[in-house]
Amino acid sequence: MKLYVMNGGQLYAEKGFFLHWGTEADTGKDYIPEVLVLQSTQYFIDHPQAKIVFELGYKDEEFQNVIGFPHRMGPEARYHKQERGQNPLAQLAKIGVSADDIDYVVLSHLMSEHAGWLPSFAGKKAKIVLQAKEYEYAARIGNPPRPGEPALEQFHSWMYARDQFELSGLDYMTIDGDFDLVGDDVRMLSLPGHTPGYQAMLLRLPETGTVVLSGCEIRQMYYSVPLRGSGPGIPHSFTWFAGGELASLKRVRDLAAAENGQIFCGHDAEQFKTLRQAPEYYR
Repeated sequence: MKLYVMNGGQLYAEKGFFLHWGTEADTGKDYIPEVLVLQSTQYFIDHPQAKIVFELGYKDEEFQNVIGFPHRMGPEARYHKQERGQNPLAQLAKIGVSADDIDYVVLSHLMSEHAGWLPSFAGKKAKIVLQAKEYEYAARIGNPPRPGEPALEQFHSWMYARDQFELSGLDYMTIDGDFDLVGDDVRMLSLPGHTPGYQAMLLRLPETGTVVLSGCEIRQMYYSVPLRGSGPGIPHSFTWFAGGELASLKRVRDLAAAENGQIFCGHDAEQFKTLRQAPEYYR
């Protein structure tokens, strides 16, 4: 089994929207506005029994129209940066793989910066693996809203684009809870909190060992203030249930520690620089 780490570009956001370090009374200092660079990472798993893509990133031309994301102007006076070739299809092509070859497309959740290239798999053989609760959530709150059916959780709705996930030809395989996708080498972890059906992927690689692919986090969310219990705060600004998310983050951290494994965080730009990137791979 091989794991390829793929580059899907970057997003620029306000740090305070993603990491809440408490008030001046708690920390002794004012919050200082700052750009947080978010990496958009996708993964390809070449398993003897299946070819798997985890996460599908965003599309540059579509994300320019997203209203409500906590953008902050980054380098070159842009809100995000996605060069030609920084998308899952182009990254797969580097290693001689096409959308037609994929058996499973797995999404951590259906927000638009993770499902942007999902339409490319309509009519393909790939099963789209998603937690059932995530699809139910997206169908209820997605954008544009359904007439006469106002959603309770409005703060997420603009990040769920129906034209990405409500397409004929997408072959969904919904699961409920933890699930062994390919034996126990490739296991889905149900981690409700960020969204009702959020999930991560656990891999047990023959040489590298255990790696958890955590699609929408940066390392600080696992190893900094909130989980240590030494300060207030929640890990995401877009948290459906903060208590659930903290419990899910702790579960992943403890699981990785128990197996002497690693956590690859899909939005961590600094960690991304240290990882082998496709066409290199982990075995």
